[in-house]
Amino acid sequence: MAKDDEEVQPRKAERVSLMLQVSGVFLKLKRGLDALVDAYCRLTKIEPGEAKEVLAERAASLMKKGQYGKAIDRYNKLIHMGEENASTYHNLAVCCEREGMDEEAQEAFQKALEMDEDLTDAALSLALLALKREDAKTAARHLTALAEKNGKSFEVFYHLGVAHDKLKDYESAVEDFKHAIDIEPTYVKAHKRLGYAYDALGNHEGAVACFKKAMELEEV
Repeated sequence: MAKDDEEVQPRKAERVSLMLQVSGVFLKLKRGLDALVDAYCRLTKIEPGEAKEVLAERAASLMKKGQYGKAIDRYNKLIHMGEENASTYHNLAVCCEREGMDEEAQEAFQKALEMDEDLTDAALSLALLALKREDAKTAARHLTALAEKNGKSFEVFYHLGVAHDKLKDYESAVEDFKHAIDIEPTYVKAHKRLGYAYDALGNHEGAVACFKKAMELEEV
């Protein structure tokens, strides 16, 4: 019996060792997934188009998971591989913006818009970035162009009002905020902004009415 016990112990030790080795392999595979994808593309000698497709899918997956830094690396690789299109630049810009890389985001949004003039999301993002850096003139230019294309966007008219307000063009701001409220009547900030614009024009009655409406909406 003692001999049997001696034989069983090494077998158990071997199984534990094997399990640890397997676990280690899986851990390394998980950590090195990105490297494996790149290696796969090289070793299998897949066509460039297929490699771009694999990389694009990986970039989109990382972006969806909120891993923007890693996604940025993938989108930059795609661009270096010649995949320069509006969609790639737009996604790169979104990731840069989420990472606080405003200058890089602005450049990428601009390139996306140059490639596709109908990419309204890029134009709106450029306007919002301009407002963020206190460049109301540039923001107003982008937003005015968007308003001409889409007269039913609350967000466009609201931010256009903000831009005009910063430029002290209060009459235009009033019209923009009124238009935004027509589209989205319950947005409290639009009523408040309209009130401030009225007040700047000396229309105190109109301002008070707007502030009262904002208070009513906040109580709902």
